[in-house]
Amino acid sequence: MTNKRSPSGRDALIAALAARQHGLITTRQLSDVGVAGPSVSARVRAGRLHRLHRGVYAVGHTVLSPTADRLASVLSLGNFAVASHVTAAAIWEIRFSSSSVHHVTVPGTARDRGRIRVHRRTLHLDDTAIRNGVVVTSLARTLIDLGDVAPAIQVRNAFVRAEQLRLIDMRAIDAALARTTTDRRLGPRVLRELLRVYDPRWQETRSTLELAFLDFAQHYDLPEPEVNVWIDNRFIADFLWRDEKLIVETDGRAVHGTATARRDDARRDHSLARLGYRVLHVDPDDLNHRPGAVAARIRQSSEAA
Repeated sequence: MTNKRSPSGRDALIAALAARQHGLITTRQLSDVGVAGPSVSARVRAGRLHRLHRGVYAVGHTVLSPTADRLASVLSLGNFAVASHVTAAAIWEIRFSSSSVHHVTVPGTARDRGRIRVHRRTLHLDDTAIRNGVVVTSLARTLIDLGDVAPAIQVRNAFVRAEQLRLIDMRAIDAALARTTTDRRLGPRVLRELLRVYDPRWQETRSTLELAFLDFAQHYDLPEPEVNVWIDNRFIADFLWRDEKLIVETDGRAVHGTATARRDDARRDHSLARLGYRVLHVDPDDLNHRPGAVAARIRQSSEAA
């Protein structure tokens, strides 16, 4: 048994606690192992503790992982604080965020502090979870809250990513929404509308560009294409109109912008043409700025089949 009365014993207990918390420790935890007041200050001066927020320290280091940085914000607001909104979405890995501002939900009257955006709300126990060692809003609650601070299209993208990660539990989402029936916030309405217009093909997409193309096709009343379909067991078509043997490839620059990628695309198109398929390439700029012309090209190619 570790003796917390000895310096080495206290160091061992601090190290063990920090190891479970991404290298972090709180003032209360330090006090529990016998390190308080002047002893904390001495460890800060010696570089053994590094203050991150009021009452939260990094143990022996100053380089934090993204998860540790988010956890530090939660720990600084006490036992009932929960990572939420865009911060929770990043922890669930359904929305990328490089922001240094972290969203935390707490009961009571806490206010924003520094890089911490505070949301004051008492959460139902079922609206919380632990993910990667961080107390966080449940996935369902995260999707609801996200609509308060992010555009509806980003909520849809996060929902789709959650589906692809096999995280979606519709019973949990229905229950979480039921707890917001008297809530006038935007978030619950955004998620309800998303579920109303849900398209099963969303989860077959591999990028936000492909999601945008599905929106475009619906807006221009194009026949519904199949999504990411194998052709001849060799090629995957982004979008396929099978009867017309028409393929549309959405060419994001990150994947298709190099000279090598363009040569590979040309060889692939030639092989597909030999199989009887016509391939159209749709650039994101055309989709964003000349969508009517793109729709006309697709209709013309369909009618020419």
